[in-house]
Amino acid sequence: MNRRDFSRTVLLGAAASLAASTVPRYARAAEPLKIGLLAPLSGPLTRVGQTNRNCAALAVDEINAAGGLLGRPLQLSVEDTQMSTAVTLEKARQLFMRDDVAMITGMVLPSEREAALQAARPARKLVVYPNFDEGRCDPQLLTTGLAASQRIEPLIAWLMRDGGRSVCAVVSDIGSNRKVLIPQLQAAVARHGGKFLDVYWLPFGTRDYGAVLQQVGSAGPQIVWHSIGDDPVTFVKQYRSFAMKPQLVTDIAHESLSIATTGASTGTIGVSSYFMSIDNPENQAFLTRYTARYAGARDPRLGRYAVVLPHGENTYAGIRLFAEAVKSAGSVDADRIRAALPAVSVALPRGKTGVSHDGDHVLCQTRIGQALADNSFAILESTGPVIPVCQG
Repeated sequence: MNRRDFSRTVLLGAAASLAASTVPRYARAAEPLKIGLLAPLSGPLTRVGQTNRNCAALAVDEINAAGGLLGRPLQLSVEDTQMSTAVTLEKARQLFMRDDVAMITGMVLPSEREAALQAARPARKLVVYPNFDEGRCDPQLLTTGLAASQRIEPLIAWLMRDGGRSVCAVVSDIGSNRKVLIPQLQAAVARHGGKFLDVYWLPFGTRDYGAVLQQVGSAGPQIVWHSIGDDPVTFVKQYRSFAMKPQLVTDIAHESLSIATTGASTGTIGVSSYFMSIDNPENQAFLTRYTARYAGARDPRLGRYAVVLPHGENTYAGIRLFAEAVKSAGSVDADRIRAALPAVSVALPRGKTGVSHDGDHVLCQTRIGQALADNSFAILESTGPVIPVCQG
């Protein structure tokens, strides 16, 4: 080797050493710790799935910037549910068995949740469901949206604060609504001195609500509660087109739906764990980071921020809570994580958030908001945390 070649070799070696020194030690010394994102990335719920994926990636980046988990970098493995129960089951099995993920999150539909749980049981892994639910409890499930009891009781109590009022409900005809939501709604209305007049069941796929709205109008309620899960945009637009007078109330309300209804949502009262208008430093930082990283030219905006669906904040919250529980447990074993979850508390965009004593649902404030003409929500009340009621 001549002198020129020797010098070049020394310089290349020094450069390689310098580059290696700038990589976090844990990233060079350990295999990644994987978690799964299983979301509807095609079909009608694509935008929800994409928001979940973006918020999951944001959480993973933040955790890695702070040193990872258990000395290992966190890595996201992503799959598309295609809004199919069979595909969700197949992909969940692949994530657990092939990719060896420590947990799966991102599902939107209850059927996707159940398919993921079916795969999680033999794998002895955790499922984090980032949506509101009926109060589903399972030893391998953490739900980061509000349970039915966490939504209904606070909102009905607030609506009846000045005296009992009459209520009709228009809901999608699914099992959890028949078994959980409507019985809890009827009980809460009675408990607070109101009168529950009737419930109108509509099958998934309904697009013409005219006949039902005429019946509701004839009943003369002061409040109409809607839980139309498959097409709330069409329902709200038709509600306004019929010039309905009762106060419209829903547990399906967020800024993206307000934008989609092109003004028809204005005045609607909704209940959620998260609205973009929550005023705290964590939420402002979250929206700023999300907008800087993921906002495209065609993405809807609310003021200077890209619109973030509550499902996305639920996904972000689930990964942050999971990470804190892993740190506390010192392990990715699902049983040890579940045991650690009730002692976990994290400052999130929604505010300070913990987990119920059984590790099933989040404990956080329930927000009651009213849709404004600019598609934002005015926070009318914050209450809680409310202990979730487990429905098995």
